[in-house]
Amino acid sequence: MRNITFLVIGLAAGTYAGTMLDSGVFAGSGHAGSHQMGMTPYENLSDDRKNIWPSDLPTPTLGLDLQPDPASGHNLFVTMDGFQMTPEDVNKAVEPGTGHGHLFVNGENIGRLYADMRHMIDLPKGEVTIHMYLGGNDHKVWVADGQPLFVERTFLIE
Repeated sequence: MRNITFLVIGLAAGTYAGTMLDSGVFAGSGHAGSHQMGMTPYENLSDDRKNIWPSDLPTPTLGLDLQPDPASGHNLFVTMDGFQMTPEDVNKAVEPGTGHGHLFVNGENIGRLYADMRHMIDLPKGEVTIHMYLGGNDHKVWVADGQPLFVERTFLIE
């Protein structure tokens, strides 16, 4: 029983630490509390927080849509052309054209995105800005032609 307790404590601490490190990509950007992220968090992104998109691969196109879920909350749909989500490779070597998304609601990091759909509950009423950037397996931002690969859209939640 003692080993299980330590396992649970370790998993919780590791998850917390990972979340704090994960959000560090925007350290010092002043995005907290902002409802419009846009290019702001990327303006001073250091080179050690970037993965350069391979020039021999087409630049991915991204889209977001949010629909009410018939039972509860909302469903976020992400369209990606030219990018492959690879949750099985997170924290492994960076592979061109692969990785995962990092998802933000009203500027707050809510976690990683490993697929093209996510059920979301407890979104605030009013205007809600959803922002997702593409990260490599090392969580660094993919950058193509000097521009970060992200999508952002504002939705009205009633």
